[in-house]
Amino acid sequence: MSVQLNINQPKEPKTRNKGIIRAIYVPTLVGIPAKAINKRVLNFMKKSSLISQKDSIELSNAAQEGLKQTGLFDKGVKVYKIKENSILSDLTKRLKNYIFNLFKRKPETGSTTDFIDILKEALIFSEGDKKALNALTEELRLNKEMAKFEQKESCESLTELIVKLQAMVFKEGNNACYLPYTNKIITPDKSLQTSVFHEMGHALNNNGGSILKNLQKCRPLALIAPSVILMISLFNKRKTTDKPKENDSKIQKGADFVKKNASVLTGLSFLPMFLEEGIASLRGQKIAKNLIKDEKLSKELFKKIKLTNIAGFSTYLLSGIITAVAIYLSIKAKDAIQKKYEIKKMQKYKNQVQTNELKAHQG
Repeated sequence: MSVQLNINQPKEPKTRNKGIIRAIYVPTLVGIPAKAINKRVLNFMKKSSLISQKDSIELSNAAQEGLKQTGLFDKGVKVYKIKENSILSDLTKRLKNYIFNLFKRKPETGSTTDFIDILKEALIFSEGDKKALNALTEELRLNKEMAKFEQKESCESLTELIVKLQAMVFKEGNNACYLPYTNKIITPDKSLQTSVFHEMGHALNNNGGSILKNLQKCRPLALIAPSVILMISLFNKRKTTDKPKENDSKIQKGADFVKKNASVLTGLSFLPMFLEEGIASLRGQKIAKNLIKDEKLSKELFKKIKLTNIAGFSTYLLSGIITAVAIYLSIKAKDAIQKKYEIKKMQKYKNQVQTNELKAHQG
């Protein structure tokens, strides 16, 4: 008489969500070459936008005429400039040199106050920058969230510091912008002056119909949405190749949809910004073109304006493409780690089942 062993078969293994942390690093790695490319484009913009003192005066006069012709002047739009100074670049170089010497345990070539003094100097602005700084301060205070902090007296110095840190970007010649709350345009006094008509295009969008104004308000989607899409995708244990189940909840179905269409959704989140930036450039160029007819602007300057606009738009386009690619690769990495883990887990389960069956048969 044979004896039958009562061997319980192991339960099908439960799998955990794997690879989230490692996958998060992928966008950072992808962002390294993207930053290098963006820096090259910015340097190209800065160099190609440099103009003579004579052309600078002509451009300023043309911009004033453009504001009047479009009615923006009557709506309070003004152009302010911040004196350009590369002192921040000097600070960065000295800081890198100091850290390098610190790690190499070399005798210090200067004290820690060396770059602190440069930072203090970088935060000093000329009398000519006052109007631009006032506009930045007003813009900050008109922001609802900042207004809450402004109610506390202790935050007044913080506001001043934030404004000066913002202004340093213009001081370095790395940005020009339109301030929607205060209706002001700020450019450096050397680089990117030719972007003034693009910023006037933003002003037209903001002071025009509700569609373009709302399009401007949707711009933050490009900053917020990609991070949300990535987090939903990474915290979804299912792979993009997994098939849905009949008993899936609405939340699970939604998470699966986001993960499978992450790159497309990321691209769509950038669409309002692409549209608004493109429309601003086209409207700005139209203002400049009309000024050529009136002999208020030379064709040579108009070419520089167009070149600045194209280079500027390419940075936004590149940013959108890189972000979509980074999220795609991050999800691919996460799914590859998850798949490897699940295969290993399932193989272990099968081996256990086979071992139990063998024992039962031998018994």
